[in-house]
Amino acid sequence: MQILRLSIAASLCALGLAACSTAPDAAAPQEVGTVSMRTGAAANYTYTHLASGGSPDRVLRTLPNAGWYYYPDTLAGVPADFSVYLQTTEGYLLRGTTSGGEVIIVDNGAQLTRTGTTVIPATGSAAYSGTYGAIVVDGSRDLSPETVSGTATLTVNFAYDSVTGMITNRVFDGTTAADDVTLNLTDLVDGAFVGSTSGGALNSGGLVAADGTYTGLIVGPNGEAIVGAVTISHAGPNTFTEQGGMVLTR
Repeated sequence: MQILRLSIAASLCALGLAACSTAPDAAAPQEVGTVSMRTGAAANYTYTHLASGGSPDRVLRTLPNAGWYYYPDTLAGVPADFSVYLQTTEGYLLRGTTSGGEVIIVDNGAQLTRTGTTVIPATGSAAYSGTYGAIVVDGSRDLSPETVSGTATLTVNFAYDSVTGMITNRVFDGTTAADDVTLNLTDLVDGAFVGSTSGGALNSGGLVAADGTYTGLIVGPNGEAIVGAVTISHAGPNTFTEQGGMVLTR
């Protein structure tokens, strides 16, 4: 009788009259771990926040047999979600954090870090929103940078492994409304992404914004946050670089 029941079930399945168990398994969530990404000349360094264990609040930049300390400071126009640090010969550093993630911005690039395990969904999509903060420098070791603040939004489609977004409500140096930045569609790979930007004119001094780049990591135990970085070149009588960071949650 057992053989007969199996034979009938197989026949019904073949005729499309019963549910079959031969459909492919649904895609499983992906688990990714601790990682750091570095952009620009910041790829030559490692930045470590040293406020734990009773150490004074500071950030250490290291190279083989060398190191620089950045100490807490202030810079007008930087959103409150970012801490400001200064090294008196190297310039300013912005640090933003969220659950399981950190972004550090300096005048020549950025460091993004995911700490711990993050589960990346395999289906659906999610909208993330948060804060954008940037320094605008005329070269390395700029001790008098301008600033940009704004609102960052990103949409991640986990089913298609894609990312796109915008930076809006941009304000240059605390007073001048700046143009939006489009974060163009790009691929999501292992919870990380690198794409191009469009727009973002600062509407000051005849500067023209070139297409830029953006980089990000999905962080947090359940992928509930993103840390990102943006680099845009602004050309006019002189050339300025906008180095920005994003901290977003869903």
